Amino acid sequence: MLYPQNLEQKLGFDKIRQMIRDNCVSPLGQQFTEKIRFSEDFNLIDKLVRQTAEFKEILQQENTFPSSNFIDATPQLARAAIEGTFLTEEEFFEVKLSLQTIHDCLRFFKNHTENRFPQLTQLSEGIDFEKNLLDQINRIIDERGKLRDNASSELQQIRKQLNAEQNNLRKKLDSILKAAKSQGLIADDASPTIRNGRMVIPVPSENKRKLKGFVQDESATGQTLFIEPVEVLESNNEIRELEY
Repeated sequence: MLYPQNLEQKLGFDKIRQMIRDNCVSPLGQQFTEKIRFSEDFNLIDKLVRQTAEFKEILQQENTFPSSNFIDATPQLARAAIEGTFLTEEEFFEVKLSLQTIHDCLRFFKNHTENRFPQLTQLSEGIDFEKNLLDQINRIIDERGKLRDNASSELQQIRKQLNAEQNNLRKKLDSILKAAKSQGLIADDASPTIRNGRMVIPVPSENKRKLKGFVQDESATGQTLFIEPVEVLESNNEIRELEY
């Protein structure tokens, strides 16, 4: 037991702990700082000081040590462990980044065979990393955090259909735009846009009855209506269905 009980405050140790916490790059690191306590064990103190010195050298001299994506994936992994639940695309990406960072950290120490960082290398050797999980996630999630087209045969087919339908929609809209411009129904610089998740054409309100379609939105002034031509209704419906 420390004596007096407010020794940490008298020595400013609580402020040092807070400074460390403020500079942590992940919630796990912040939580760990709360566990930091005084110690009178010389061997433990010596080991921790050596670890700190080694990591200081890494930060100052090594540019290959991972410096980003220290993500706490505990919530995602806890959810994944519950039967019947699933992770979103974004959550899978966070798990992937976290695992990749752990893998890169372990590889960093493994590659330094000259034993420059003995304390941290010894610490890393006690970590059992399952790279197979990272490899499996990499096969379905790309570098941008999106599902790969070939993540599954079903997804590959859906995206193939989606691309075909989107191309078909663009061709129809280009044809409708060209005709509407030639008739003076819309501005020469008008172009398709998206409203309510559907491709539409901006049409002056006075011409709304001259272009058959469904009004999806209007401008703040009410002078422009965003109309979904009847010719593209089916394509828009098909795209929405494929997307969801």
